[in-house]
Amino acid sequence: MLMFLFRVLLIIATIVLIVVECFDFDTEEPKKSKKGALWTLVPIVIFVLTLCVVYVPSNNVGIRWSAFSGTSSKTLNEGITFKSPIDKVFLIPTTVEERTIKNVNVQTKDAQFVRAEVNVKFRVNQKDAFKVYKRYTTLDNLKQNIISNYAQKSIETVVTQYNVIDTLGAKKNEIYALATKDLQNMLKDEGVELVQLTIKDMNAGSEIEKAIADEAVAKKRVETAEQNRLKAKKDAETKVVNAKAEADANKILEKQLTNKILIQQWIEKWNGEVPKVSGDSKSMINIQDLLN
Repeated sequence: MLMFLFRVLLIIATIVLIVVECFDFDTEEPKKSKKGALWTLVPIVIFVLTLCVVYVPSNNVGIRWSAFSGTSSKTLNEGITFKSPIDKVFLIPTTVEERTIKNVNVQTKDAQFVRAEVNVKFRVNQKDAFKVYKRYTTLDNLKQNIISNYAQKSIETVVTQYNVIDTLGAKKNEIYALATKDLQNMLKDEGVELVQLTIKDMNAGSEIEKAIADEAVAKKRVETAEQNRLKAKKDAETKVVNAKAEADANKILEKQLTNKILIQQWIEKWNGEVPKVSGDSKSMINIQDLLN
């Protein structure tokens, strides 16, 4: 806007100089001074120079268009740059843009319909921004039409490969990842980078939601039963191992407890006193038997 006003002022200054330097108000006749005529060229030259200079603001990229060669694939970076006086420069923002699409309906593999709200965050690739201008002229045209169409197409492409229970259940994250990758490739061809794809509030109605919840409960029960079975099996195996180890230990101990060892242990524990309890021959310990 400021540049436009400046150019208008230059045109007015040129007209004023032409009138002042080329016309004598006293005699009401044209002047023949060449020096005065040259002064009238100064604002004209400045005006032409302003047509050759263009300023690209921050977070924008410039697209050069020529009446002779059309849209240039070489974009203009931020700052001041030069161009031909007859060329035009159009600005395309490179900041992150956001588009929310509500009530996106897609069909699953088992012919069930799923509704979701989709949010797409994207930005124009600085290097390929000329594609956006060449195909859509403005970023708004791309944002309002292409982004929503591409997002729905990507989700449809992926969801049709899964049944409704997997879509809303165990395979949800997998579906999100595949849809993101597909949309990323589609936007790349348009000169746009995908920043984030978010799928919110995906549902298929109360009946399907209840079926999914019931399946989750049944699956949890199966998992719990399997865990209990494995634990019982492990406990049984542990008992068998412990019993075998105890039996082996008893066998080894039995082999080690010979008569001589028993006598030696008896002698080591004897305090030297004669037993105070007596009995018949049957109840007394015969040391000779142990020695034999």
